[in-house]
Order: sequence, then structure tokens, then C-alpha cells
Amino acid sequence: MEMQSYEIYYGSGLNEGVDETAAIVALAEAGTMPEEKAKAIICSTDRVIKSGLSKSQAEHYFKILDGVGLQVEIRLVEPDMADGLHEAAGVTDAQATQSPNLPTETQVAPSGDEGARDIPVEFHGKGFEYFKIWIVNILLTILTLGIYSAWAKVRNSQYFYGNTLIDGSSFQYTAKPIQILKGRIIAIVIFLAYIGLSEISPILALGLALIFLIFLPWIVIRSLAFNARNSMYRNIRFRFTGGVGDAVMAFVVLPILTVFTFGLLIPYVWYKQTAFIVGNHAFGTTAFEFNASPMAYYKVFLMLFLAIIVTAVVMTGLMVGMGSNGVSKENLGLILMPFLFVAYLGVFAYLAASLGNLYFNCTEFADNRFTSTLQARGLTWLYVTNTLGIVLSLGLLIPWAKVRTAAYRAECLTLHVKTSLDSFIAGEEKTVSALGEEVGEVFDVNVVAI
Repeated sequence: MEMQSYEIYYGSGLNEGVDETAAIVALAEAGTMPEEKAKAIICSTDRVIKSGLSKSQAEHYFKILDGVGLQVEIRLVEPDMADGLHEAAGVTDAQATQSPNLPTETQVAPSGDEGARDIPVEFHGKGFEYFKIWIVNILLTILTLGIYSAWAKVRNSQYFYGNTLIDGSSFQYTAKPIQILKGRIIAIVIFLAYIGLSEISPILALGLALIFLIFLPWIVIRSLAFNARNSMYRNIRFRFTGGVGDAVMAFVVLPILTVFTFGLLIPYVWYKQTAFIVGNHAFGTTAFEFNASPMAYYKVFLMLFLAIIVTAVVMTGLMVGMGSNGVSKENLGLILMPFLFVAYLGVFAYLAASLGNLYFNCTEFADNRFTSTLQARGLTWLYVTNTLGIVLSLGLLIPWAKVRTAAYRAECLTLHVKTSLDSFIAGEEKTVSALGEEVGEVFDVNVVAI
């Protein structure tokens, strides 16, 4: 018995009440195509736009196109009639299967036949290319007194997401600027209230700070959920499902306890926060797992402490040696400043490399895992040259520095796949407010593990 064939027929246009501009933008995002192509598809009515589909594939395309607002329907086509109907509709087989360039069903359905392989993470961003986005964002943010900053944030995120590829497919950032702007306005109002109360009454300001501390876990959760909800790979959304109780422990209780342990709990706090962030994320319906141990974090911080001690001893030795040779204090400071600068960046690079490697090497989802090979030496060179470039260019090389950093991190990251990347099914989408992320940003809440 021959398999039944289905096609997607596009009728007289858009559904009633659907704005054409909004539909064009939505179709362009869904199909990762230019808006001009999306407009041409929407304007070309009464035709077959997809054919030769299985029933599940047809339902998949129908859901996408109907969600955009197109008047589409699924039609059953007998195998011996398919070619004739294609000709009658003026659409060739190639056109029927390639236009529009929507995500295929295989991107959300298991293939089950892909063997284990290593997939390097790639970053294709260019310094000058990003500079043009960055400088426009800066100028428009200044001209609009900060209002455009929400749009700038989305453009920046979309650039770095879109230029980060795994297995030939890039990530997508789908947040709407107006969502971010609303949350940012509320956050700024709260921040200004805090500043005002600090001038009027320190006690009232302290009360507001305590209220903020109480709401901190909620802010962290909303921030992570918003970012996850608006991050996609192969049209599958990420999710964050962390609870308030765990957030209270990781971001309020344990940090407070570090004060009473003279900082000895800091590695454990970092571990708990990272485990909370990674362990509560999911790619579609597939949860991430974080398999690091607290001891691994204590080893990192022990090495960091030893590095600081060694650096201090070396610097002290240089100061004593040069001082005994008659070098003045003024010249001594000038001579040692470059060494202190490199030493500081080196220590910071060690911490970033060690925590970054821990973060990815201990992260798994299903049978897939990452390998990160960040090196302190490589990051030190990166930080030194980036800093010098930014200072000497009066900040104009900031985009170049960001692109170099993203490219190096991607170069050091590999995904080891044991099951097909196409086997994950997108989970139910939830509407998440942008408020949490923006409050966190204004009050400098660190919810990023690395």
C-alpha cells in the first residue's frame, strides 16, 4: 500500500484581524528568511506551498503557518495525482518542498539513526560587522535618553546568538524589545526610589533593600525563565523550571552564611548557584544535568588562593630587590604597574577558564555532553590584548574584543552527540515577563555562572 501524500494549500490570504506587517515578521522569524521573501510568500495566494508531506509533517507545517496567520489547509493528495496537482498549481516539486524555508518536521522529531560524533561549536561573527550594530545602538540609546537600550539589547543578543552555530544551525533570540522596556522602566523606578530614600532616610533605604532581598529569588527565576523562553535552537525553545525554595537557598541563605564563615562557603555557594541554574534548564522537554561536585569548586578556589599568594610574594620580592638598588618609589610603581596588570588579568583568566570548563564539562542532556578546553594562558593573552586595544582606541574596539572573546570560547567548546540533535521535542511554551531580568540587570544581580 502506497503512503498517502499531503500538501499545504495557501488560500486567499491572511486570517481575519491579522496585521500583514506582523505576519511578515513572524514568518521571517519562523523560516529564518529575509522579510522580503516572507512578504513574497504571503502575497502569493491560492497555491500549494508545501507538498509531498507525511501526515505528521503536514500537521507540523500547518501549525507554523496557521500560527503566523496564513489561511492554510491540509489536503490529501493521492500519489498518482500529486504531480498533476503540482502542475495545476504552478509549483514544481522543488518549489513545493523548499518554499517557504520553514523548519522541517525532522527538526522536532526523532531520527534515531545518527551515530555518536563530535560537533565543534562555531562562531562566525566579525569585528567590523558587529561594530556597525554596536555604534548605532550607542548613538540611538543616547539620542532616546536610554529608551532604545531595550532594542539595542535585543539586537546584540540576536547577533551573537545568530552567529553561534552547532552542527550548521544557529541559535535564535526571540525576545521583543517592548517586553524588556516595560520591565526596565519598572526596574529603574525602583532603583531611583532606592537612591531617593538613601538621601532622605538610610533606614527607609535599608528597608527597601531588605524587600529587594526578599524578592531576589523571584527576580532570579524570572530572569532565567525569560532568557530561556526566548532562546531557541532549531526552533526548539529552552525552558527554565526552577522553584523559589531552591533559589532562596542558593541566592539568599547561603550567601548570607558566607559572612559568618569568613568566606569559606564561597566555593560551595558558587557550586549551588551553578547547579541550580544548569539543573533547572531544559532543551524542549529534555532536562540538563549538572554533575560537578562541591570539591571541584574548592580545588579551583584553592588554586586561585595559591596563585594570589605566589603573585604577592613575587611582587614583594621585585619591590624589595629594586628598592635596594636605589629605584625611587615613583619609578618603582611605574615599573611594577604592567606586571600587576598582567598578573591580575592572569588570575582572573585562571578563574574564568576553570569555572568555564567546570560549567560545560559537567553539563549533560540525554546522552550528549560538552567538552570545554579553555586555558588560562589563552584567556590571559586575550584579556591583555583586548584591554590594550580598548584603552588605546578610547573604547572603539569594544566590539572587536567581544567578538574575539566569543570566538575563542566557541573554539574551545565541543558537543559530543550520542543521539540525534533532531530528537528533542519542544515543551509547552509559557509566557514569562521580562521584569525579573531587567530588575536584576539594574541592581547588578549576578545570575550567570560564568
